[in-house]
Amino acid sequence: MALKAYSVLENDENTGAIYFAERDIVARRIGANDYADGDISYVTCRRASWADEWANKDEDVPAHVMIAYGWHFECCGCGARIDEDYLYDEDLPLDGVIGTQHSRVFCSEICECEFKLHEAIRRDRERRMINVMKSLVLKRFPTVEFSEAKDNWKPHAHAEKRGESWQVTQAVVSFAFPGMKIAPASYRFDLDHHKIGPVKP
Repeated sequence: MALKAYSVLENDENTGAIYFAERDIVARRIGANDYADGDISYVTCRRASWADEWANKDEDVPAHVMIAYGWHFECCGCGARIDEDYLYDEDLPLDGVIGTQHSRVFCSEICECEFKLHEAIRRDRERRMINVMKSLVLKRFPTVEFSEAKDNWKPHAHAEKRGESWQVTQAVVSFAFPGMKIAPASYRFDLDHHKIGPVKP
């Protein structure tokens, strides 16, 4: 039996997605698991024949197609609610909407570029903070080895933009030390916005 497209929406918040299944009950169960803690009585399931063509494709349903059929998304760049009215008011083309139902969605290429620039700056600030933390550790303990594995001990930093300036709110580097038996030591920085005065790791 061929897969068909179904629109499954949570009843209270009206959030949902397009699912592909042989029968509506299957789509309803999957949607209920995602949006209603498994309770199928809390979701509505309707056929969405306009999305059938994506049933056997590797790509997901494009956001601009869903918008044309009454769906809306939040732009990951500017935060606007993207629907046909918004696109009309902003003089933006429907096919200029970037993304799919299960990816980041942007109202325009400009918003996507600004988001990518923002993320690149954020990652650079985090990388630089990790390097500063490592240099401070090495200044005191020049022979230690840093934990770089992809586990709980991997170097970590979080930067965010507040107004016009960037702030690193957290950074942690972990390192092995002579005589270590249980776990690496960690050098940590946490920004407390309520604290008065300089913040020290």
